[in-house]
Amino acid sequence: MSAALLGNPGQLHVLEDDIESFAHVLGWTVMSYFPSPMDRYTRAIWLFLYYHESHDNSKNDTGQAVGGIEKHFHLGWGGYPLAEFTLTEPSPILELIRNLSSPFRARYDIPLTAKDKETFEHLNALVSKGQLDEVELYNQPVYRYRLDMERLNSPEWFLGTIQDALERPGWLAEDGAGDKLAVSAQGTIAGQQQRALPLVKTDSQLLSASSEPPKENHSASACTAGQTISLGCP
Repeated sequence: MSAALLGNPGQLHVLEDDIESFAHVLGWTVMSYFPSPMDRYTRAIWLFLYYHESHDNSKNDTGQAVGGIEKHFHLGWGGYPLAEFTLTEPSPILELIRNLSSPFRARYDIPLTAKDKETFEHLNALVSKGQLDEVELYNQPVYRYRLDMERLNSPEWFLGTIQDALERPGWLAEDGAGDKLAVSAQGTIAGQQQRALPLVKTDSQLLSASSEPPKENHSASACTAGQTISLGCP
């Protein structure tokens, strides 16, 4: 489920939430099943952080459970799934997930400032006069935001990105699902939460200090947890 829907229960469910959820389904599958140099315990931790509904029983003012902090944080700075996660055998699937996730920076990143807009307009005027190469605009926050928003509002862009990935070489011939590689480590849900909470709280502090809460959100259905560590659901 999208970080926006997890963060603000009851908010309007929009198309962007479904597209983001699709990227999370792919992310959960790859991090759960694809061989990676990342050890199983670390993978279990990150699956818990990304895909468990709530890490510390957080609730909003109306008593509804809220979550999605790690999704919000990593999508906002363009690092979903985390850069440390790689695959043992190269595959277009991981690049596809990162490409599909990239436009969501516009949804979760720090809001543009008046200074950002002023700088962009100044540089854009220089480009119009032929005094500056257009490439100088590409790293500007306003340019990135507009490009991300254009893609975010274009189902055709998402479909084209998926089609391009499917046409690339490198897909494994034997790609059937095997055993889950990100197995539950020894311990209980409570123990896992205690290990995960420092990471969640750190990102939560950074998030609250640098950006506003997600704009449009919704609550997630709870994942069923057994006696061992829950790996959550996308």
